[in-house]
Amino acid sequence: MLISMIILGVLALMIIVGAGRPFLKDFRLHWAAALIFFLAVVGLNFIPLIRIGAFNFSVGTALFYLVIIGAFFVRSKFSSAVTAFAAGLVFGGLIYAATRVALLTGNEFFATTNWAYALIIGFIAFILARNGKYSFLIASLAMMLPNMLVQIGMDGFSLNYGFDWTIVAAGTAFTLYAVTMLILKHLPEDKKESKIVSLFESDRLK
Repeated sequence: MLISMIILGVLALMIIVGAGRPFLKDFRLHWAAALIFFLAVVGLNFIPLIRIGAFNFSVGTALFYLVIIGAFFVRSKFSSAVTAFAAGLVFGGLIYAATRVALLTGNEFFATTNWAYALIIGFIAFILARNGKYSFLIASLAMMLPNMLVQIGMDGFSLNYGFDWTIVAAGTAFTLYAVTMLILKHLPEDKKESKIVSLFESDRLK
């Protein structure tokens, strides 16, 4: 959980210094609300695990996943929300399928969720959505799903399983979008007519 806590802390810092403004604009959030959310997830994850039979979870992790799922349909155009949610499920299913193929071929590293899947899905979500909100949500959902599915057949089930990689994916999408929008913002006017600029200004899943 240490990796996820560090990344969430970095994202909170980006929001404080203003680097996360494009992300907040797409979410239609005040910077204080996003900051409180990230810090709440970090703080609540220091509370001991809650155990119900073979199932266990941290309050912070549960809060993150609940908010992520709900955020798809809050302050969103319904068609865009459904498209983004479906994309998250599809990519999550593909990651799970990849882990099963890796398991059959004896590739232990790719037989479970890891940082490599997280970085790839974060990049794909960023390219697909071209929108701060949906790239973050798609990446989060796409990692959450396989994190849960790979536990099928295990002795227990933990909501915290693979949470680090969910945050790596979401953080990758967040950072790529924030940096891209910062670069585009500071481009000279004569450079802003490029095809790449127009792609991001179109906000495909807005």
